[in-house]
Amino acid sequence: MLAGGVGLAGCASISSPQGGERDTVAPTLVSSEPADGTRNFRGQTIRLVFSEAVQLKDFTKNFIISPAVPETNPYKLREERNAVALVFAKPLEANTTYSFNFGNTVSDITESNPALNVVLSFSTGAVLDSGAVRGTVRDLLSNKPADAAAVLLYPETDTAGVRRGKPYYLARTDKSGTYSFRNLKAGRYRLYGLADKNQNTRYDEGEKIAYRPELLTIGPQPDSVLLQLVRPDARRPIISSQQGSFSQFRVSYGEGIRAATLAPLGAAPAPQLPEALQLADQGRSVTLFRTAALPEGRYLLAATDSAGNVSRDTVNVKFPGTAPTKRGPVYTVEGAPREVYRQGEVQFSFAEPVRVAPGKPFATLQEDSAAVRPLTLPTHGSLSPDRTRLTVLLDTKAQKTITLRLDTLNLTTITGQRLGAKPLRLRVTDQATTGSLAGTIQTTYSRYELQLLDAQGKVVASLDSPKGTFRFDRLTPAIYTFRVLVDADADGRWRGGDPNLLIPAEPVYLSPKSEQARAGFETETTRLVF
Repeated sequence: MLAGGVGLAGCASISSPQGGERDTVAPTLVSSEPADGTRNFRGQTIRLVFSEAVQLKDFTKNFIISPAVPETNPYKLREERNAVALVFAKPLEANTTYSFNFGNTVSDITESNPALNVVLSFSTGAVLDSGAVRGTVRDLLSNKPADAAAVLLYPETDTAGVRRGKPYYLARTDKSGTYSFRNLKAGRYRLYGLADKNQNTRYDEGEKIAYRPELLTIGPQPDSVLLQLVRPDARRPIISSQQGSFSQFRVSYGEGIRAATLAPLGAAPAPQLPEALQLADQGRSVTLFRTAALPEGRYLLAATDSAGNVSRDTVNVKFPGTAPTKRGPVYTVEGAPREVYRQGEVQFSFAEPVRVAPGKPFATLQEDSAAVRPLTLPTHGSLSPDRTRLTVLLDTKAQKTITLRLDTLNLTTITGQRLGAKPLRLRVTDQATTGSLAGTIQTTYSRYELQLLDAQGKVVASLDSPKGTFRFDRLTPAIYTFRVLVDADADGRWRGGDPNLLIPAEPVYLSPKSEQARAGFETETTRLVF
């Protein structure tokens, strides 16, 4: 026999029989000592007998004793052919109701069919506690069930808490995110759900946690409690690397940031300094471009993450080396198209941020051989927040072709590098390549962000608090889902998890069904109520 949690011991080597029909019947619990529901148990050995030969898999991961037995009372695990026994070094705590939950750890030896609902409850006193609580654990942002999440209960009198202490009761969710406690001692508890990656039954920074600011009163009638996992963030953004080249200086972070500002040390900032800064790599890096407003020197770089945590670091900006003799293209046309839908779009991607002179045309459009007309922002296009992607929105009556010419006087790179723009001639087609999704909104909230998610859960577009109706145009044909981050306190940003676990996250609404955007179609049947 070996100490509990260290290893397993068996009486003999058991192998699976060969041939015959496949075994699809799971083993069942035939008897136990003590029997389920026993009172005044005084023994030190817990033994379970099954209907067939069994084996144990991932025992330390799946087996749970609630309440936890002190480390000063270890057990030895004994495997028999069709039975399992735990032998404790000392008697269990007096006047205590215990639950031994084996999860999916017991299975047969032929096909590893897991025994279901192997739970044994008994009391070492005259009273068998009857409190219960059950529910599900889901991710707040995706609403997906959390498999194998730890669910933790701490008595009201506990002072160590979820960060330093051990839970009094512990359960784990199944694949559907469902958890269940039974035979609990009546009282008031703090309830948590935890994506416990390191299996230490404590909340560590960076892990997802579900929490209830208020205490939960447990009695004989089972409560159903939904727990929603969030990732509280109290850590400021940390710089992971800095690297300079002739034309740019890149500062990388260990997490995504949503805003950054730059100021020179010991000097007044030039008005053009902000445009020389760019968030890149989905917010995981800040690129500083060499311009007249941003020469080499020491700067204060402030970065803010999505939780509002701010870091302030002094960076010594250097642009080493010399200009390359040959540079790559300053811009490309996404998809290298040869034709375009008459109400479609054309996207130009730039190697560095660009600027458009206010009120001036960024390009001209010629339809067939007709006169040229100017294109301006925002009527005829949009510039991405990082100023590296220019989208031209078309609505042309051309019969055969259109020609786009970027205006290199009004559209320039921030470093002054020549665009080398060439006319782009495209055939016009009446075959739409994109679709639209639209619908209505019914809500009592005044501030929220409506997000459009792709099949991978990535945000592809968003709208700030649309009233009554909404519309997403020029969508690539695919299946999409709507998500709403509700700014319930109307402070200008959605609040996720509270690092102190005292304030609940603000609500998230996910549409119950997805919608398909089809090329050439406008779907306007979606109704969002939150």
